[in-house]
Amino acid sequence: MNQCVGTRRIAYAVLLYLAVLVQSTAGESQSPATPTAAERAARRELVAAVFEWIEATNRRDFDAQRAYYPETMEAFYLWRNVSLSAVLAEKRRVFDDASTIDIKADAPQIIIDSGGESGRTYFRKTYAIESARRKNAGVVLQELRWEKQRDGWKIVSERDLRVIRPARQ
Repeated sequence: MNQCVGTRRIAYAVLLYLAVLVQSTAGESQSPATPTAAERAARRELVAAVFEWIEATNRRDFDAQRAYYPETMEAFYLWRNVSLSAVLAEKRRVFDDASTIDIKADAPQIIIDSGGESGRTYFRKTYAIESARRKNAGVVLQELRWEKQRDGWKIVSERDLRVIRPARQ
């Protein structure tokens, strides 16, 4: 690998880490505040939600997947202000076309926003999606932004922050 490319990747990773650190400590004093009961509960709920969402994907459980999305998402990969129907159409296309769906995730880093009503999860996602026409497999740094709504936690933004190992076809 070209040393310049490697240096840029390291710089990008450091900037990403600093951005997450700054956002997670915004408004805090020098000593971190003790999380509230609501923030601790939100953290537990989001850990469970991430792994339930991944398991629903692996099972191709369309109804379980649907429960994690609101009527409009801020971002769905490269799309912005995306309707639920567009997200579900894309999910349905992938589910119907694939002979194999295998998603795995490392333990997520979770940032709960003040009050415990929204948060972000970051994790390394390894995926393999195969169909008769193509095979995609790779590793990405995934970000899910969540908001707590009347009927549970919803993913309001789903995107890959960084490609760790590009998809192979």
